[in-house]
Amino acid sequence: MGKSGKISQYRERLDKTLASPELTNLDALKTLIRNQLARSSPGEIEGCSDNLIENRTNHVSSFLDMLRSASVSESGVSRNSETSHGEWKIKEDHEEFRVMYRPGPQGTPFHSLLAEGYVDGTVDTCLCISWEATLYRKWWPQYSFPPFRITICECLQRIQIGEQISLVRVKVTWPLTAREAVLHYVLFEYLQDGLVVVVASTISDLEGIDRTTHGFSKDGIPEAKEVVRIDVMGGFAIQKVTSERSYFRTIANMDLKVDFVPPSLINFISRQLVGNGFRLYKKAVASVSNYDEDYSKALKDPMYARIREALYSTENANVAVEEKVFNSDASILQKEHSTEDVDGELGDVELNIHGDNDAITIFSENAEVVVNKSFSETEEENNGERRGFQG
Repeated sequence: MGKSGKISQYRERLDKTLASPELTNLDALKTLIRNQLARSSPGEIEGCSDNLIENRTNHVSSFLDMLRSASVSESGVSRNSETSHGEWKIKEDHEEFRVMYRPGPQGTPFHSLLAEGYVDGTVDTCLCISWEATLYRKWWPQYSFPPFRITICECLQRIQIGEQISLVRVKVTWPLTAREAVLHYVLFEYLQDGLVVVVASTISDLEGIDRTTHGFSKDGIPEAKEVVRIDVMGGFAIQKVTSERSYFRTIANMDLKVDFVPPSLINFISRQLVGNGFRLYKKAVASVSNYDEDYSKALKDPMYARIREALYSTENANVAVEEKVFNSDASILQKEHSTEDVDGELGDVELNIHGDNDAITIFSENAEVVVNKSFSETEEENNGERRGFQG
């Protein structure tokens, strides 16, 4: 079986876990969430209202449904430019990961993006890179042209273990104003199958926040000033494959607050931001093994320690995921795609972006993106004439 077959095996295993009765039955899911809240804040579980647990269960269930929406056969995914409503379209498909896009329901401003693939790192390390918003600048793609860079990434509230509110703001091309998202992160664990899930959704109605139903207050969340706040519903799932490899899937429904979203913008987001972002994410995970001081400090948090203990401690054989199915195949893959190989490949990556004549365009003709050896830096070389963004 080839390398693509191994990726399919990882993907099918995640799909099987997502389809398990405990994750598809609302009552069973509610019990799991209630128990997790008890572990995260043992002194406060009695204060958790039934409304809070009910809302949290529905929130997590909705995102699990989103993750399951990617559980389609290869024949069920379009590789053509013409797609029917609701059908996933492949934007990038590699031996290590794939990126897909599909439009939201007709008449709505939402667009869905998905990326999934394997990462050579432990679940707690992968979670740390994705969770720690204050460190996003260390690995997220940054572009000079068209302008795209993170200007603010900070944690506004640490509500409890496995729950936080963060603010992420990005600079985008003129004439659009900066975009930002106030994101509520919630961790859900299903460690008997080596799975952790993070639901990340934006907070848009500050006045509607109620501690009894939301579990937090609006304290510390600023009002939007001279910036447009986008709406996002999404998150990511990470599943243990072996002691040194994990499988990662992220999906998001987004309203970018733009009247018209041209195909060229979708291509830029899916291929440059998401595609390059996944490559840099893999490099960020690899950097932790080289003792990155910031991540090493973050990994001391009890949230990561609990996951390490459950999934990787030799004293917890009953909880740890069985690896025999994957060990031999994964070792072959890792030899073929070592960290050094990834570094070498990224050092030479050049991606062309072509403007769209019949749509709003935000990039130059034949602009080349060069990803440097340093995983935190991305340069843009403009070899053509710049075109303006209108609208």
